[in-house]
Amino acid sequence: MSARPETMPAPPARAAGAARSAITLRLEKEGTLVIVLSAFAIVMLLALRHGLVVDGWMALVSGREVAQHGLPAHDALTVWAHGRRWTDQQWLAQLGLYELVRLGGIKLALFFHALLGVSAVVGAAALARRLGASARSAAWICLPVFVAFYPEAAVLRPQSFGYPMFVAVLWVLALDARSPSRRVFLVCPLLALWANLHGSALLGAALVALAGVSQLADGLLARPRRVSARALALVIAPPLCLLVSPYALQLPAYYQQVLHGGDFSRFVSEWAPTTLTPATAPVYGLVIFGMWLLGRSGARVSTFEKLAFIATAALAFEAVRNTAWLGLVALVVLPRLLDDLRRAPAVEPRRLNRVLGAAIPAFVLLTALGVAAKPDGWFTAGFPSAAADAAAHGRVFAMSPYADWLLWTHPELRGRVAFDARFELFSSADVGRLGAFEAQLDGWQQSLAGYTTVVLDARKNQGQRDALVHTKQAQVVYSDSDIIVLRLRA
Repeated sequence: MSARPETMPAPPARAAGAARSAITLRLEKEGTLVIVLSAFAIVMLLALRHGLVVDGWMALVSGREVAQHGLPAHDALTVWAHGRRWTDQQWLAQLGLYELVRLGGIKLALFFHALLGVSAVVGAAALARRLGASARSAAWICLPVFVAFYPEAAVLRPQSFGYPMFVAVLWVLALDARSPSRRVFLVCPLLALWANLHGSALLGAALVALAGVSQLADGLLARPRRVSARALALVIAPPLCLLVSPYALQLPAYYQQVLHGGDFSRFVSEWAPTTLTPATAPVYGLVIFGMWLLGRSGARVSTFEKLAFIATAALAFEAVRNTAWLGLVALVVLPRLLDDLRRAPAVEPRRLNRVLGAAIPAFVLLTALGVAAKPDGWFTAGFPSAAADAAAHGRVFAMSPYADWLLWTHPELRGRVAFDARFELFSSADVGRLGAFEAQLDGWQQSLAGYTTVVLDARKNQGQRDALVHTKQAQVVYSDSDIIVLRLRA
């Protein structure tokens, strides 16, 4: 009796089995890092409830302005800046966010913003692994990195687009520092796109120029000395890439004003220097520990990576909002140095890695579904429609947390709001009178002349509210723990 031939599995079955085996092996090796990154994704999803604040409202209003009226050249949204030149450098990101809201509502825009932030961290971790770091060291470095990155990345804004662009440019430059090739010039289209998304494209251009300078220095220190045309191109090309924009002629003055001429730190804490507090202590620790690792095992990383870490560390101390860039660079550079410091475990908990590495991403999916099921009001809890309706009366003097929100919810207020969060449009006189209003200096009430409605921040402007109500210059028409709406008497 002949033996029955063995039945071979069908090709799709073999492919599915191979895929499962590959995933299993990957989870066994990367489980620790997958768990940490998945936990960060869950935090970002839960943070969407408070992710839409002043910068997000401003982006949506500006995106609607571009969609309905074309690229702006002069301001038509506010009273103070009416007719002034408006260089809307980040027009593409704003238009993209507006179109997402048109397509799927506020939730879709917020989920896309979360995807941008998470993808940047995942990309930085993947680059660290590509450059030779262990998964466990990358997971350990993730912890202080999240502290540096999360506060800025949790808020929807055009800058959200900058994070994955930053990692993409860093990826190209870091690989080129190890194995030079013509692929490095992929940074040029990346910078050109980034230049229409957010002003942080300046930082990307600086990274590319830094890579070129490090290559020039290597050539001059070599024997015989040589000057690389390729390195010169990396120094010269970035500023030109930044001008690939409808606002090309206005951008140099815009960047100069934002970098040197702005007085943003008076009104926006993110533009103030990073001081040592319990919240920023991990950032200080990340810089100190990173500098120590560079001094101890710096030979494991390229000159470019060292310079990038030092430069972003300096920027992180210059302004709070720059800590996110430090976090991304640290996640790429430091894990390899940490590998030299710590001994690899004798036995990896492969089964635990496999189980947890599969379970935590499932929790990410469940969290995403739960957050998606929330009504739109859950995402705008701090901006009640009753307050907006009460404020949409006459000309409105609204403090910056609420001006753009009012413009978004009541488009008829276009041109009737005193000012909004585009502080780069402020004149010196505007800065002075807003500062006088906030500090209640002599004559602060004169700023309200000609306005019908005043919208105040209940946490910061109780003094102004009390003064106006007690002197019977205004009456309260709406009040909660966040917002106070006053109607000025004639």
